[in-house]
Amino acid sequence: METGKEVKFFLGANSKDGFYSLYDDFVSPESGDFLWVIKGGPGSGKSSFMRKIGSAAEKRGLVVEYIHCSADPDSLDGIYIPEKKVAYVDGTAPHVQEPKYPGIRDQYLDLGTFYRSEEMAHLLPELSELKKKYKALYDRAYASLAAAAAVSIVGYPTITGEQESKTVLRRASGAAAREFGKKAGGSGGLRRRFLSAITCKGRIFLEKTIDSLCDRVYTLDNEYGLADVYISRIIQEASRRGLDCILCPDPLSPEKMEALLVPDLRLGFVTISSRRGYGGEAYRHIRLDAIIPSERIREMRPRFRSAAKLRDELLQEAVNTLAEAKAIHDQMERLYNPHLDFSGLYELADKHIELLLK
Repeated sequence: METGKEVKFFLGANSKDGFYSLYDDFVSPESGDFLWVIKGGPGSGKSSFMRKIGSAAEKRGLVVEYIHCSADPDSLDGIYIPEKKVAYVDGTAPHVQEPKYPGIRDQYLDLGTFYRSEEMAHLLPELSELKKKYKALYDRAYASLAAAAAVSIVGYPTITGEQESKTVLRRASGAAAREFGKKAGGSGGLRRRFLSAITCKGRIFLEKTIDSLCDRVYTLDNEYGLADVYISRIIQEASRRGLDCILCPDPLSPEKMEALLVPDLRLGFVTISSRRGYGGEAYRHIRLDAIIPSERIREMRPRFRSAAKLRDELLQEAVNTLAEAKAIHDQMERLYNPHLDFSGLYELADKHIELLLK
């Protein structure tokens, strides 16, 4: 990866099944990565701590992969500095992380020690009520997301059949042969990252990450779910040749694929639809929706339109509810912030920067 390029992902998603975590895929202690697992409650400075370290690393010309929070996309849940093989991650709920090899390949970092606890006892009743409201709002948001996925037209059971799937697989195999040839890369490793998330600010799509990692991008029509079949075959072919890939699940339905990136080849495969396009220049546009007989689509179009409208309304309800939850979380942070030793926190960040970059 080139320095100065924007590399951002999510590791968590607000999905139809609740919170969906990819945090276990973040780094590999077995391959030499060292992970700092940060603990600390609201307002303990976890995001600010990581942002300070990431900024210092970038100023030294190092590539930094930023992991944004699906609850608040302006906040960080992790950073990874590949050249140093060092990462930091927020290890608190809902993405609880624990060291696998404490002191050897990972270690706790407790930012809760910077709370001035003796000042905070009076906050308990108000914080208790806010936490109850926060949880109830997330339960409601997840119910809306489950309903949105249930009425989605993507993968509608009678719109595509075996013949369409065979045609898609044949086209994907042709693209793999053309792009991969007999190339052999690394171990065939597959990392998982979310390129988008359904957040309090709507659906955030980190398109610049694609442009940072890929010079050639295949865009795949996905109005009816055929892109998932295409990407699945591309993954098989890349793995068979030992190519390292980044697999990007769909945040609403993580069993389906939104994109596949092959950074070593500067190559990407990205799904598009009427609800989300790709703003960059497509190297090839694969018109998968055209595989489905037009008369079949015409027959189902009225039903699809009403389903799409309902889906969009349910997604907006989820976003509105997530925004309410974010406002509650902001209240909790405002209660904690005056009782945090920020000077001590930033002094610790400076010590980590010194050790990391010496």
